[in-house]
Amino acid sequence: MMTDTKASNTMSQTDTHPHNVTQTHLADLPILFESLHIDTLPNDVQTKIARVDACLPQTQCGLCEHPDGCLPYAAAIVLEGEPYNKCVPGGQPVTDAIAQTIGIDSEDNTLTAAPSQWPIDMASGRPTEVRAVIREDDCIGCTKCIPACPVDAIVGTGKHMHTIFTDLCTGCELCIAPCPVDCIDLVVVERELSPFDRVAEQEDLRQRYHTHLKRVTEQLADTSNSKPVVSMVEAKLNNAASQSLNISEAQAKNTIAAAKLRTKIKKLEKQLSVRANDKKQMELEGLQAELDALQAVL
Repeated sequence: MMTDTKASNTMSQTDTHPHNVTQTHLADLPILFESLHIDTLPNDVQTKIARVDACLPQTQCGLCEHPDGCLPYAAAIVLEGEPYNKCVPGGQPVTDAIAQTIGIDSEDNTLTAAPSQWPIDMASGRPTEVRAVIREDDCIGCTKCIPACPVDAIVGTGKHMHTIFTDLCTGCELCIAPCPVDCIDLVVVERELSPFDRVAEQEDLRQRYHTHLKRVTEQLADTSNSKPVVSMVEAKLNNAASQSLNISEAQAKNTIAAAKLRTKIKKLEKQLSVRANDKKQMELEGLQAELDALQAVL
């Protein structure tokens, strides 16, 4: 069943004004981003990071190899010269937009966007959008998908059926790997967004992700909360907050190691879906064996 809730996406004209972009995107950041030290940077550098972040689709999918979100990738582009073509869901339009933002003034010099496993949508020029849907009859209510969602689009309680609000889902696919019964499917979504509506949606998704991070930080700081770390982002938040959880050191290490393995497996699966490669296939099988062994002791 696909459940839709229609959130109101409104944005004032000042939200896209160049003098307000830093204030809009870099104010009151979650503790996860403190290691970026953005507030110590010159104003012009902060503004450039915010403008690159504004180009990104805010799916927080980690396919750019920044599992903690779009903002760290934007910062790496500006501060470290990281390639600006790694946003898979944004495709060539986002790559071109970032190139313009950072001053690549010739189309001949613009990089080609990282490939996606999904075909290009002719209307948007981006990879076809997908949304996650839970096969509710198969769901066992394990709750493992809930913390994996960066925008809190999944609702449910232990041992009860879960549901994904498809209009809040970013299509990041992060909920698929943790599901032990493989009951989450991806469905193609066809839609057309005006530039204004896309910017408004991205702002909403950015704020939902930051709200998610702040809520998880509060949970980690709550000494009465014995819930173990279950995602890489939560592990990073835990380190950033310097809090101790009521779990064994071995369990914590194994859980984090399993999360890292799932990320590597997912990346390899996407690469292999585009092009077969015997070496990568063997690497994938080895990583899967490692993950199976870890899951057996968790």
